[in-house]
Amino acid sequence: MHHLQHNEKHHDDVSSVRKSETLHEAAPHVEEKGVNQDALAVDAFEEALGADHDAAGHINYRSMGWIKAGALIMAETIALGILSFPSVFHRLGMFGGVFTTVAMAVLSWQTGYVLVEFKNNHPGVMNFADAGTVIAGKWGFWLFGSMLIIKTVFLAGSHALSGSIALGSISDHAICNIAWSVIVAVVSFLCVVYHYFLFLLALGPGTEWVRMDARLTVPRTFEKVSYISFVSVTAILAACFVTIIASGVQPPKDLPKYPSLGPVAWHAFENHGLIDTINAITNIIFAYGGHVAIFSFASEMRNPADFKYSLALVQTVATIFYVIVGATVYKYGGQYVTSPALTMTSRPVRITAYSIALISIVVAGVVASYVGAKFVFLTLFRGSPRLTSRSWRTWGIWVAICATIWTIGWIIAEVIPTSYFFSDLLSIISSILTVWFTYGLSGVLWLYDNGPRGARNKGKGYSYREAYFRGWKQIVGFSISMFVIVMSAAIMVLGMYSAISSIKDNYSEGNYGHPFSCGSS
Repeated sequence: MHHLQHNEKHHDDVSSVRKSETLHEAAPHVEEKGVNQDALAVDAFEEALGADHDAAGHINYRSMGWIKAGALIMAETIALGILSFPSVFHRLGMFGGVFTTVAMAVLSWQTGYVLVEFKNNHPGVMNFADAGTVIAGKWGFWLFGSMLIIKTVFLAGSHALSGSIALGSISDHAICNIAWSVIVAVVSFLCVVYHYFLFLLALGPGTEWVRMDARLTVPRTFEKVSYISFVSVTAILAACFVTIIASGVQPPKDLPKYPSLGPVAWHAFENHGLIDTINAITNIIFAYGGHVAIFSFASEMRNPADFKYSLALVQTVATIFYVIVGATVYKYGGQYVTSPALTMTSRPVRITAYSIALISIVVAGVVASYVGAKFVFLTLFRGSPRLTSRSWRTWGIWVAICATIWTIGWIIAEVIPTSYFFSDLLSIISSILTVWFTYGLSGVLWLYDNGPRGARNKGKGYSYREAYFRGWKQIVGFSISMFVIVMSAAIMVLGMYSAISSIKDNYSEGNYGHPFSCGSS
């Protein structure tokens, strides 16, 4: 029996290799032909699988519908960023906060739609690095790929640090914050390999090894992560509503620093200076920063074009809750609101809210790390049957990639002195990367696809003027694209200025401690 199963598995592997080689000849790789829009004409998962979508030894990544994809992008979007909205509304005012949030939501909806259309026009684009390959060859691949990895690593470090702060607050700093951050990082990493431990418990002494081998690599698919994404979104929204209710019923004396700033008050408009205004806008941009994962999520859908429904779902739900949380907590807390908002309530409520939010802190970090890990894994095995293989070797490489991302993220978060400095550095990274992933790069991709040699106009002989201005739809698309590019460049410069100014002020005030500090700051 074992011999027959081995022969069948060997035959499937050989068949998959041959089919992959045939497809590979028809669709050259990035290295061979990475300077034009035809270089990535074939979906990498389809290329690796060939015709064997149900082969026992291989994973079918293309398994998600738009609801599960929506859960993923929602978990990536509605996470820690929502806890900063009361502070955003305090900096911009009630009307200014609502208007800016809705405006940025509409704009990010449009830019997300551009990314979905770009994916439809270039089926082989599996991530932003591939999009860079289409428009700029290998230089675009390495530029966009480096941006993707840097953002992933810093997000992993951010979630490890946020988890340690939450656990420290819950436990009243019972142990060193370094220990808490290690615990959060390890738990997040174990979410990557949780199926492995479940299988070890479930498999009996007489279980055949081939059965275990055939199922181990299930966690490499986003579909499996989508189940815990529903839990993540529910948890963070529950924590927010606990804070809303508590801030509405608690006496003002429970607010931090009350009554040093006078009676609680809110205003339609507020002006706290350029730096605070820019910080508020970058916080909103960070909250809509799930666009970095759109190509990755859409690539694992049965029909990638359906991601526009996922996008509509997350933009609508996220915007509604961003406004509700920001407006209600700001109304009840006024000038005493904090970021994250959970810390403006009494200790029992704060412990409850943080305990619930911990679920989202872990899961959102896992989803973010999956995006970067999938990019590395895809780069290593593109064009090879190993990309979809369920073998022990590929599973081990996948685990190693995820472990490396979390380890580097944790080290960066702990080497940088105190959470103040890391928060400021994260603001710089967000100003440089998140604003471009969410807004600016979509403008670049639209200009490429709608240019004279782009996917929409190739072979039609249009000039640049005809390509961009031949109708009102093209004129509107061109105008929005140029606007988001200019806006992203401006916010990048202003955001860096704001963060660097904050670093300078914190240094002068002595807020920065030492690397690997056990302090609670």
